[in-house]
Amino acid sequence: MTLKTKEIWCVAMLISACGIGLAHAENAKPTPTSPVSSSHTQSRIKAIGHRLVTPKANDVMVIAHRACWREAPENSVAAIEACARIGVDMVEIDVHISSDGHLVIMHDDTVDRTTNGQGLVQDLTLAQLKALYLKEAEGGEGAALTTHRIPTLEEALSAARGKVFVNLDAKGPSLLRALAQVRELGWTDGILFKGTDVPPQDLAKFKDAYFMPVVKESFGSIQSQLPLYKAYRPVAFEVVYDSPDYLEKNARDVVDNGYRLWVNTMWEGLAAQTTDAGAKQDPDANWGYLATKGVNMIQTDDPRGLLAYLRAQNLRAPNLHKD
Repeated sequence: MTLKTKEIWCVAMLISACGIGLAHAENAKPTPTSPVSSSHTQSRIKAIGHRLVTPKANDVMVIAHRACWREAPENSVAAIEACARIGVDMVEIDVHISSDGHLVIMHDDTVDRTTNGQGLVQDLTLAQLKALYLKEAEGGEGAALTTHRIPTLEEALSAARGKVFVNLDAKGPSLLRALAQVRELGWTDGILFKGTDVPPQDLAKFKDAYFMPVVKESFGSIQSQLPLYKAYRPVAFEVVYDSPDYLEKNARDVVDNGYRLWVNTMWEGLAAQTTDAGAKQDPDANWGYLATKGVNMIQTDDPRGLLAYLRAQNLRAPNLHKD
């Protein structure tokens, strides 16, 4: 078995064994176990969910990478709330497990970059994590401290609830725990899951959720992989590629089958050389180029800029929720 064949086989086995069985189009919307707090917020999430499963021409959805960290600290409650205010469709947040078993929001394995602390998340208790302060923006050496704290998963979801969709990027066993907690909270209708490092027999327990496979150029053509996933009715495909012509050759295979197509523009190598930085100089050649190829979900580190561009180009669905 070649390396590429083995990689595709592993992905296929994960998805086929998990039996997520997500409904596509109008049948894909999970049924929540409890309502959101108001009809206004409920209708907002319902509208975003409807767009997610019924892609239309000229409707590009905006996903904020690690929430709106230009407005508030990365992966913080304030950054999630900022995304809701400016009209972002979805926030991507990252989940880890503390040493005493609590789900917390943190991208890195350590707290070093984004807080005034040091050490692995998995080695710190929730109390120790809560004692830390988040740094401004995306953190790093020299970044100023704020008064914001590391949120738990429940705190993050409460901030997003009824206001903005959430894409959970969970690390290792935290995905299984996150799935369970989301279901307990009754908010499966507002979450898009992805993750490939949890045993299939565990993933099989969770069928009431939106799911998105991640497809890499190294796996081969998208057309060759669609049969691996089609029976489980994912709502979107995230595509990661290095070669510019990969999108040209493969995008229509996703879009023409009724799925949304998710591409990342945070840095080079996620969507070849198409990036947020490039979009600052030439948005048409970056964000606009993706839209012309059928991409209708863009994860970005510049959600304000992307929203403004899409509105100016009439690439946002009208009258669904306030941008």
